[in-house]
Order: sequence, then C-alpha cells, then structure tokens
Amino acid sequence: MDPRRACWESSSEDVTRPLLPVHEDRPAGRSCCSALSSVLANRYLAVASGPAACAFICALGDLGRHPAARNMLGVLAWVFLWWITDAVPLAVASMAPLFLFPAFGISSSDAVAKAYMDDVISLVLGSFILALAIEHYSIHRRLALNITSLFCGDPVKPHLLLLGICGTTVFISMWIHNTPCTVMMIQVATGILQRFPRDQLEGGADARELQRFSKALVLGITYASTIGGMATLTGTGANIILVGMWSTYFPEQRPITFSSWMSFGLPMALILFVALWATLCLMYCTKNTGRVLSAYLDRSHLRRELSLMGPMAFAEKMVLAVFGALIVLWMTRSLTDDIPGWAVLFDGKVGDGTVTILMTTLLFIIPSGKSDGEKLMDWGKCRKLQWHIILLLGAGPQAS
Repeated sequence: MDPRRACWESSSEDVTRPLLPVHEDRPAGRSCCSALSSVLANRYLAVASGPAACAFICALGDLGRHPAARNMLGVLAWVFLWWITDAVPLAVASMAPLFLFPAFGISSSDAVAKAYMDDVISLVLGSFILALAIEHYSIHRRLALNITSLFCGDPVKPHLLLLGICGTTVFISMWIHNTPCTVMMIQVATGILQRFPRDQLEGGADARELQRFSKALVLGITYASTIGGMATLTGTGANIILVGMWSTYFPEQRPITFSSWMSFGLPMALILFVALWATLCLMYCTKNTGRVLSAYLDRSHLRRELSLMGPMAFAEKMVLAVFGALIVLWMTRSLTDDIPGWAVLFDGKVGDGTVTILMTTLLFIIPSGKSDGEKLMDWGKCRKLQWHIILLLGAGPQAS
C-alpha cells in the first residue's frame, strides 16, 4: 500500500489522540496555609503592590524643581507593577492612567483621553478589523495553501517547501499581527506533519530526517512571523509604539509614515528572511530529506485541502480588493520630498489612520453576496478585536 495513502487514511486517529497526557483533577486537601494560598491565587498582593509602591514614592518628598515629578514617578511605578505582575487584565492596567494622571495632578482628563485615540491608534484599530475580515473568510489559509503547493514540487523539494511556507508567513505577518499569523501557519504545518506516521518518527535514519525537517518547519514559521512584522508599520505593536513616541518627542521632525517605514523595514526583513532560510536549509536539510518526504507528502495533499475550500467567493474577492486598495493608499499618501503624494490634495490633514478607517468602514457597507442585507463585516464579527493592545498603545506614550 502507498504509505502516503495509508498515512492520509489514518490521520484522523492521530488528531483525536491527545498531544499531552491527561490527568484527572483531585480535590486538594485542606491545609493551614489555605488563607495564604487564596490570597496568592487571587493576586491580592500583586494588586496591592501598585498602590503601595506609589504611596512609598510619594512619601519620599519632592524630586528636584518639579513637584509633579514625584507623583509622576509614583504613578509610573503603579502602572508598571500592574503590567509586569498581571495583577489585573492588561487592558484594565492600560486604562489606569485615565484616572491616575488627573487624580495626582499630572495631566488633565482631556489631555490623557486624547492619547487613547489619535491617528496611530486609528491605524491600529482599522488594521485589526481588516485582519479579522481576512481571518473570517479564511483568505490567509487559501493564500498559504496556494503558495505552499506551488513550492512543494513533485517529488518534494524540502528547500523550496521551506521557502514557500516561510515566505508566506513573512508576507501574511506584514499585514496582520504576528500571533494570529503564527497560529494560522502552524495549522498549515500541522496538516503537513500529520502526514508523517508516528511509528516512523522513532528510530532509523528516515526518522531522523523527518524529525529534522519538522523542527525546521516549526522554527521557520516562528522566526518568519517575527521578521514579517518588521517590514510594515502595522506588522507588530512595537512599531506603532515607536511611531507614537517619535511624534511625541520630535513633533518638529518629519512624521514616520507607512511608506517611509516600509522603505527601511522591507529591505531589512528580506535580508533576515534569506538568512533564516539559508540557515534552516544548512542545519536541517540533507540530500536524503527530499526522498524521505516524498514517501509521505506530495502536492495532491495540498490541492485536496484547496478543493475542500471551494472556489473563491464574492465576499473574499471584495475583502481582497479593499485590502489591496488600502495598501496602495498607504504607499502613495506621502512619497518623497519632491513627490508629496495624494495627501497634498488635503493640505496634509489626512493620515494613515484616516484612510485605514475609511477602507474599514467600506467592509460594513459592501454586501457580502450571501444573503439580502448581509455585509462583508458586522460588529458581531469584531468580538475578537484585541482591545488590550489598543489600550496598551494608548497608555504607552502617557507612561513615556
């Protein structure tokens, strides 16, 4: 029997088998330290550490010629302790400056609240909603399967397969957050790795080849996701924080735009990606890897996955059209000093966040084509919106 067919038919058994041993929970016995355990379990000490640190710093007296510096330092200690100890949810800790800054006379309520919704935050909010639309219609999975099947080869060429999977991860991570990109691509990799029978992963030269390639696949996806996040302004939250700090500390300097960031980040990401791919091929791929993989994996497996998804629907095409139009608007808003871009038509009052919210709004207006009145997106599909990151980005410039 063809081992690829046998592996395909038995894959359902592998899926149902637990990856980690399952242990039954046993009721814990009573002890004299139950009260202390309850305090630690409910993070009461972590919650109290923030106000305690703030009170201690405020009791030290004035620091220098600025009386508010003492209060500012105390509030920062409060917020940072809640962040690093996870005393409260990250979103709640990020909202603490909204009441701490006015209460300690550091800043007015209006000034603090404005930091939580500026052009940078609008850019992040719109990007997250667009990423949710891409995930909802499984456009990222379709793209990954198409590119992977293109590079798979017949017989399998491990170097090209790694290039296709890692390259797809880099591209997707440029436009959506690193974490959902990694989770999605790991699912694609799992579908490939489940083709390898478990009895073949124990002992023997072929088993070592399969194990080495499996490591290369997982490591490649993880690192490629991080590399892709460097290429664009919206690739990861750290990029947005830097842009916010730049506009705060250097308001007279030219602002960092999507195109200016990409002109620096994309070449750097390409260099790192080539280095990653070459390293994985040298460390984990040998001349026998392709022969071993070809016994269990072929392009028909990926094509079968694509056929199960069916043809691309109207809604998917429209989401891609909105996404493509947004990228073009991002790249052409501000080009160079000699070529200002289309933003000059609006006297420079339009930012990257403006066009992001505009294109995101179209997702709630354009019909999906599935039923009467249904749009591409509705607010119910935005329940997975990462508000904790948005609030953290608003609190970051305040703390800095």
